Amino acid sequence: MNFTDLISGSIGSQATEGISEKLGLDKNQTQWVVSAAIPLMMSALNYNAQKSPEQANGIQQALASKHNGSIFDNLGSLFSNGPTEDEDKIVNHIFGKNTENVKQSLSEKSGISMGKIAGILALLAPLVMGYLGKKKQGQDEQGGSGGIGDLIGSILGGGASQSGGSGGIGDLIGSVLGGGSSNAQSSQPNVSGGLGDLVGEFFNQKNDSKAKGSILDSLAGMFGK
Repeated sequence: MNFTDLISGSIGSQATEGISEKLGLDKNQTQWVVSAAIPLMMSALNYNAQKSPEQANGIQQALASKHNGSIFDNLGSLFSNGPTEDEDKIVNHIFGKNTENVKQSLSEKSGISMGKIAGILALLAPLVMGYLGKKKQGQDEQGGSGGIGDLIGSILGGGASQSGGSGGIGDLIGSVLGGGSSNAQSSQPNVSGGLGDLVGEFFNQKNDSKAKGSILDSLAGMFGK
């Protein structure tokens, strides 16, 4: 399973269908939110992991104790039982103080209420964490020594020693964005070149809702194929 599978492959398709049915949403609208939200989540996790050793350790502990990838063995139960309060807490851990900003921006651009956007994010969060857990397990089994930041960076397509195992995200980002931007915010770690710069601009407080909406469209267009 690669990163694009999580968004537009078999897993992404199941997620879109399950979320649409659970929340009573149009599938095309749901697919757009899924395609924009998952890259935001993964990039935010990468930012958190690189921000401090404590946050990186917290993510690793969450993967080890709760998110080992077994969620993919029974996706139906996630969509039939959720969204739950625990799943909503995962969203808040991922986005922190930007959580409401993310919900509002996705709501304004998609036309879906903030309440249902919150439900979509809550159902996607355990999928993103489960995917990371599965990748971390594979890394450990192969004797890999990199930290969680290295792992997420490789998934997103960052890092000099990139292999084809990430699903070609680095090449995809380069073809859509033309490489990394030269005006990345100094407070934003260099998480993955073009994608990191794009997500950094989404969280840049100087950008208005129109600019944020354009960035979400770029993410959805990049991954929602």
